[in-house]
Amino acid sequence: MIIKQVENFFPRLELILPEIKKIKLYNQKEFNKFEETSDNWPGFRSLEFRRTNVFLYELINNLMFTKKMIDKGSYDITAFLHLRLEEHNTQDWIHKDPALFTALIYLSDTNLNSGTYIYDENNNVINDIKCVQNRFVIFSGDYNHKGYGHHGNNVQDGRLTFNIFIDNV
Repeated sequence: MIIKQVENFFPRLELILPEIKKIKLYNQKEFNKFEETSDNWPGFRSLEFRRTNVFLYELINNLMFTKKMIDKGSYDITAFLHLRLEEHNTQDWIHKDPALFTALIYLSDTNLNSGTYIYDENNNVINDIKCVQNRFVIFSGDYNHKGYGHHGNNVQDGRLTFNIFIDNV
């Protein structure tokens, strides 16, 4: 699979989004301490949902399978809430995630000046996935990518996504 996309991923997002925005977010230093890792990323991130928010974790997994975004099988799926603000625009870089697949769900209001660039092996942009609220996109972990157009000043108006990493068990 290269890239799949579906609109309106969460049914009735308007009902769960206020609760999603209440999830505690951590800067990189705090996150790495809690998760006992040395991850590097800009912005703020929740702790991993499998341990801290089983309801959302299971909802996301169930919807991915129901909407046929991934085939049924044995996967190791990790998911986080990720907030990037305008101040983080210069802190992002082209990278690959260490996963078989990467998936994003855009939660913030639609902002066509924000999204994710997908690159080829020579770092040429080959796809520009726009930040459309409730859009789910999944792509191969073989692709370089970079978020852009981070905006806002807080969880209410910033670039808010679910970041999901999928590997085979």
